Amino acid sequence: MPRLTAVTLSGIAIAVLTAVGTASAVTGGDETPPAIGQADADLSRPEAEAGAMPHPAGPATAGVKDARRPAADALSGTDLRIPPGWEIVYARKERHDDRHVTVIRHQPDGYRLGGPHASLVLDADGTILGFTRLRHGDDGPLPDRRSAEEITLRFLRQVAPDHAAGLSVQWADRHDETAVLADGTITKISGMKVKMHHDNGLYSWAVVGPGGTILTYERDIAWDSGRGRRGTQMWLHDSWIAAREGMGERHAPHTPP
Repeated sequence: MPRLTAVTLSGIAIAVLTAVGTASAVTGGDETPPAIGQADADLSRPEAEAGAMPHPAGPATAGVKDARRPAADALSGTDLRIPPGWEIVYARKERHDDRHVTVIRHQPDGYRLGGPHASLVLDADGTILGFTRLRHGDDGPLPDRRSAEEITLRFLRQVAPDHAAGLSVQWADRHDETAVLADGTITKISGMKVKMHHDNGLYSWAVVGPGGTILTYERDIAWDSGRGRRGTQMWLHDSWIAAREGMGERHAPHTPP
């Protein structure tokens, strides 16, 4: 069974998978990671000490207290839920293409890339641009394609009615991801992914889990046609975060949107 390797960056031990990608999509993926250039790599990163390795994307605790209210406000009135007992382990200012966003990450056992997490990406107005709840134990039958589409569109009309009006469904299919539990066990989280295209040329999708639960939601995602890959940052995806911070190879799903 694949195990974890302890990687220490700036005095913080981070668990990284050695045999599979960290919290990476294993089927049904289409989020080929964008290039991680120097300009992107330097976003919100403190100056590194001479000779020091880049510090990881957390756990930045300075903004944790201030992040609780925006997170609660954004989730209020939606069907998106943070599991009980999961605390905010970091809150950081980043970019979603040309928009300033706050990335807020919750985990049950402290900051750990590759582990179960519930993350939010909020813009300056509190609009949810991304959400994921990667949790072990959401078992049960998955909805069929038609049901997944209906659940997704109903959810979008609830959380972003203006945005939903410009969307059209492209396809729906099974989508699996992996997470590493605290004891090193690799667990699979499955759902039905519904991929949508917006009139503005951007993409949105949701992953619907057992019982119609929304496991993941992303919107306003740009595709770089010239390079054949996603152009928008991937703050919900630990394999991308790890690569951005110099901690591992990027997973590169091959299916274009």
